[in-house]
Amino acid sequence: MRKEENMYKKGITTKNRILQAAKELFYENGYDNTTVNMIKDRAEVSLSAIPYYFKEKDKILNVIYSDFLTNIYNLIKKEIDEPIDSYLLHFHASKIYYYIIINDPNNKRFYREVTFAQSNIKILYPFMDNVYINYARDFGINVSDRELRLIRLTDAGGRREIMIDNYNNPTKYAVDELIDYLTAIVPNLMGINKEISAKYAELSSEFASNVDYSHIKFLV
Repeated sequence: MRKEENMYKKGITTKNRILQAAKELFYENGYDNTTVNMIKDRAEVSLSAIPYYFKEKDKILNVIYSDFLTNIYNLIKKEIDEPIDSYLLHFHASKIYYYIIINDPNNKRFYREVTFAQSNIKILYPFMDNVYINYARDFGINVSDRELRLIRLTDAGGRREIMIDNYNNPTKYAVDELIDYLTAIVPNLMGINKEISAKYAELSSEFASNVDYSHIKFLV
């Protein structure tokens, strides 16, 4: 049993070293210029360890994004005493999420490269599906599995095209305007009143300006 425990702990340590090395290299060099070999050298592991723990470089992204959002959600739940619905919770999270990314040039470069390469939202779709399901629960909306899939695809495509347009025309959108629109895409599709979106956009800006989230890192 002790041998199995030691092997398990060694595996967790190795996986965390790979993840940390990837974050550092993504931050320093961007997504496109970071190779698996670079991650292997920084983590001081064998080349076979990368696919063993993460299958491929792209799978590391799933962990990075999921951990990032989880940390943001945990902070919000810790800071708010009274219950709030899932839409306001996610609006708060979106503000902090995008502020951390947009206000750091290295984070922004990495996010931009991933956006162009594929879709940030597709990386997070298991996480985001839960968000959509919670919207439906809190606002009494019936959503079938088929509709959920279509919503996910619409959200993924819409966000990607809007972000690409923003990167190509950096002065076209104000930061909060962009975040508010991106956050409201799915709720609007699901039929949640736009007045609620406007109210939550304002509340989330106020929340993000009054909470300390400096310890939360996207990459490093």
